[in-house]
Amino acid sequence: MSLITRYINKEVLISALAVSMVLLLIISSSRFAYYLSKAVTGELDAQAVLIIIANLLPAYLSTLLPLGGFLGVLLTLGKLSVDNELTVMFANGVSQWQLVQMVLVPLSILAVLVATLSLWLAPETSRNVEEILYQQSHTTEFDSIVAGRFQGNIERQVIYAETMSDDRQQLLNVFVFNRPTATASPALIKATSARQIFDETYQERYLLLKQGSRTNGEPGQLDYTVTQFEELAVRLYNEELEINITRGFTLPTLMLIGSENADHRAQLYWRISLPLMTIIVSFIAIALGQVNPRKGRFVRLLPGILLYLVYLSALTSLRDEMTKAIANADLKIWLLHGFFLLLGLILLFAPHWFRQWSKRGSINAPA
Repeated sequence: MSLITRYINKEVLISALAVSMVLLLIISSSRFAYYLSKAVTGELDAQAVLIIIANLLPAYLSTLLPLGGFLGVLLTLGKLSVDNELTVMFANGVSQWQLVQMVLVPLSILAVLVATLSLWLAPETSRNVEEILYQQSHTTEFDSIVAGRFQGNIERQVIYAETMSDDRQQLLNVFVFNRPTATASPALIKATSARQIFDETYQERYLLLKQGSRTNGEPGQLDYTVTQFEELAVRLYNEELEINITRGFTLPTLMLIGSENADHRAQLYWRISLPLMTIIVSFIAIALGQVNPRKGRFVRLLPGILLYLVYLSALTSLRDEMTKAIANADLKIWLLHGFFLLLGLILLFAPHWFRQWSKRGSINAPA
C-alpha cells in the first residue's frame, strides 16, 4: 500500500468516525433528556435510563455511520482539493478509478461495521430496550412513586406521598385512592406512613399503611363509612409480566429471512440497505469532494448533505411502504439503490468521459 493510499485511508476514517461520534452525542443527549424526564415523573426507574441509552447506541450508530462516511469523504477530498494535492496526484498519473479504489478501502471497513451493527448487534440491543420499557410499564405503583406527585391509574389505584425515606422504603403522609373492582365503591385512605410488604402465601405485594383512616362511598352521595385503623394492608396492583416482543426491529436477522410478515420483510431490507448505502454514497461523495480550490472545501457540503437526506428519506419512506404491504415496495428499494449508484458513477466519470470526447472531436476536426 502506497503512502498516499495510507494517508487518504487514515484521513477518511478519522473524519468519518469523528463526524459519527459528534452526531451520536447529539442524538443520544436528546434521548437521554427524554428518558430522564420520564424518570423524574416516575414513569421510569432512574437506574434504567443509562441502560436504555447504552442499548440504543448500536441502532443509532448503524444509521449514522453511513452519513459519517459520506461526510468524511467530502471533507477529506475537499481538503486535498484546496491544498492542490489532488491536482498533483492526477498530474503524476493517478486516475479517477484509482482514487475510487483508495477511498473504497476505509468505506468498506465502515460498511462491514454497519452490517455487523444492523444485522446482529442493533436487533439484540433494541430488544433489550423494549424489554426494559415493558418491565417498567408493568411495575407496581409503589416502584415508581415520586414524592409530591399523584401517580397511578384513576380507574384503579392512585398513590400520593408527601415525602419518602432516604432508602425509598417508607412513605410519609400518604394518600391512597383505591377501587378493587370496576363495580366496587372507591376508598379514600389517609395514613401517616406506609411501606411495601410481600405476602408469601398469596404471592402478592401490599402497601402496609399505619395510623390512618379509610373512607368508603360513592362520590356525591352521603352514604359512606369512615374507619380508623392502626394498620391496613392494600394490595398493589400489577399485571402479570410476560415478555413477548415480536416487532420486526427486535428480532434476529435469521428469523426475518423467509418471513412473509410485511414488517419483518421491511426490517430485513432496511438492515441490508444500510451497509449497501454506505458504499453507494461513497461514489457520490468522491465526485462532490473534488472541488475548485478557489471556491473552498465546503462549497459542495450542503448540496451533498441534501442529496444524502433525499436518499435516506426515500429509503425510509419505501421501508414504511413495505411495512404496510404496499405492492412492489421491495422492488422500488432496489431501484432506488440502483438510481443513486448510477448517479454517483455519472457524477464521477461523466466529466472525464466528456473531456476525452471533446479532445477526440478537436483532433479529428479539419484544419
